[in-house]
Amino acid sequence: MLGLAGVLLMASADTKDVEAKISYESESIDRATEDGTVGVLRGIGNETLCALAENSMNSGRMRQAYTEAQADWSEEEATETEPVAEAAAVHPELTALQNSNYQLTAEDYDALLRIVEAEASGEDETGRLLVANVVLNRVENEAFPDTVYEVVYQQQAGKAQFSPVGSGKIDRVTVSDETRAAVERALAGEDASGGALYFVNPSLADAGNLQWFRSHLTLVQAYHGHEFYL
Repeated sequence: MLGLAGVLLMASADTKDVEAKISYESESIDRATEDGTVGVLRGIGNETLCALAENSMNSGRMRQAYTEAQADWSEEEATETEPVAEAAAVHPELTALQNSNYQLTAEDYDALLRIVEAEASGEDETGRLLVANVVLNRVENEAFPDTVYEVVYQQQAGKAQFSPVGSGKIDRVTVSDETRAAVERALAGEDASGGALYFVNPSLADAGNLQWFRSHLTLVQAYHGHEFYL
């Protein structure tokens, strides 16, 4: 059996081994902090801390250093994610419209989808694209409001510019995948309308309105049920 002195010598040796390990890993902490690398820090886990608490009088100081390192990780990760969260709060449209050539809010995007669906639900994707083109062309034209939402809901002399707005149909539609695809094409910059600012469905239009279109505007093209004008 070992005497008391032998036990103390073994304990002292174990302590030195642990302290040597901690000294090495403490240097690793310093290097990782200087390099801005969190991988080494995360590699120093609870096993080392527990051993330190049991075998070293300096465990409190090292545990504090480890805790401070963890706080640094959290602060660094928060710094990386905050700009994304802030951008999403200011521009809620960024995720959905990241490939768009236009600056649209979520309200603009919803209005565009709905007016295309309401005006061209019986058309193919090209017919829907043409209606979206007219709305976006108006946004770019000085004679019309500056946002999609304002263009869609514009009124003159108390009358809506788009009949589905006046009738309330715009609020009742369910947007189809075909409409979404057409709107995405328009937002990506595809204009099949030749820059048209107006369209009319001759079969549904009031005779007086249709006459005004044909006598005051320039016909660009006709596609299925609509005529498009400048």
